[in-house]
Amino acid sequence: MIQINCPVANSDMGITALAKISGLNKKLKKIMHFFEILLDRFNNLYTRGDRSSLVFKNIVNSIFFKGLGIVLSLILVPMSISYVGAEEYGVWLTVSSVASWMIQFDFGLGNGLRNKLTKDNSLQDFENARVYVSSIYAVMALIAVGFLVIFLIFDQFVDWQTVFNTPDNLSSPIKTVVYLVMILVCISFVVQLLHTILTAVHLNYKANLVNTFCLLFSLIVLSAFYYFSESNLVLLVVALGFASLLATLFFSVYYFFNDLKKYRPSFNKIDFKTSKSLISVGGMFFIIQIGTLVLYQTSNIIIANVLGHEDVAVYNVVYKYFTALFMVVSVILNPYWTGFAEAFGLNDYTWIKNSMKKLRKIFFLFIILNVFSLFVSPFVFEIWIGERLNIPFEVTFFISLYFLVFFWFNIHMTLINGVGKLRVLVIVILIAAFVNVPLSIYLGKLWGLIGVVSANSIVLFVLGIVTYIQSQKIINQKAEGIWFK
Repeated sequence: MIQINCPVANSDMGITALAKISGLNKKLKKIMHFFEILLDRFNNLYTRGDRSSLVFKNIVNSIFFKGLGIVLSLILVPMSISYVGAEEYGVWLTVSSVASWMIQFDFGLGNGLRNKLTKDNSLQDFENARVYVSSIYAVMALIAVGFLVIFLIFDQFVDWQTVFNTPDNLSSPIKTVVYLVMILVCISFVVQLLHTILTAVHLNYKANLVNTFCLLFSLIVLSAFYYFSESNLVLLVVALGFASLLATLFFSVYYFFNDLKKYRPSFNKIDFKTSKSLISVGGMFFIIQIGTLVLYQTSNIIIANVLGHEDVAVYNVVYKYFTALFMVVSVILNPYWTGFAEAFGLNDYTWIKNSMKKLRKIFFLFIILNVFSLFVSPFVFEIWIGERLNIPFEVTFFISLYFLVFFWFNIHMTLINGVGKLRVLVIVILIAAFVNVPLSIYLGKLWGLIGVVSANSIVLFVLGIVTYIQSQKIINQKAEGIWFK
């Protein structure tokens, strides 16, 4: 009986197996076909050369360099703390935040150049673009010299130990650190223009390459100091500041004789009348820069004076942790400024509208990544920082909320900056800047570090609402009056 049934059973099993194989083969073909279509679309978008293609190309090429830069910056934090200690690292963070603040005081010329250069590049008017580049380098050099002279006069009447609330054992190093940072600021005024020019001509990913190489060079120098010298705050400044500056100088020379040859500055091309037009365009940007600097850069100083330098270190570690996530998203945001500027100049509102839809979808992805980063943060901090710092989870929670409103605001500010309709943004940012400092001090004294973060979040939330309203008006071509100035 068994012998009679076996052939039938074997035959059925064989047919079933063949059917399964055939079905699996069809599924594999569908999957392969899907990936072929996806790859074709990717290649088409990457190579076709239009505005969307340039934006996409910059995003794809920037992901690797930005990701590597994030890893390097995360490595630098625990190494810096181990090298000089949490308190001295907090001092460096406080001083460097002021330096970052000062570097942005370019009177809006950098952003003005970015929009002008984008226009000239789209029209292939390279001669005019070269005049703008040469003139802006000359003006920025003069500004740098002016800042240095003002500092040397101002230095005679300032006790830097009191300003930065440093302990007595750091009274001598703090003065040296301030001098070095001021020199760094003045040189950076001129050198940082490389990033603006690369971004303006759809080469964002090469700007990210420069930043990554700067971090790598800083890590190499800091590693040498870490293993071959004793703890020294001044050497930390050299490693994190001047090493990065030298790397940027190297790339400036390289790019102006290669990729940016058409825009290479020349003494013969300097025209200060041209720089006046940049100043008029950049005036609004300058006011916005002042406002955003107060919003973003005063926290370290407020925390240092209200709470202490160890809280500065805690704040910055958590801030850097979420900045790593935001930096990935900023790879996507940055090329869109140039894209919006070009599209607005050509009245391509369809492209602007579709691009904003994409960015808002990315925001919801950012929410998911933000929540995930929040819940894994204790494990990350344990591996990354160890016992060097005690980081309360509630601080991490409130900073994660801050970054949600920060990203929403930046999406819409990117569009507004690109189209150059800045009047409303100027007004609300100035109001926000005036409110943020006293609110941060008050809530900082009331709730500690959480209070400072909460104050920043409240202010950015309001800014996010206003910029969303203006963006919608621009996209739908309904912006009138102050909304379109």
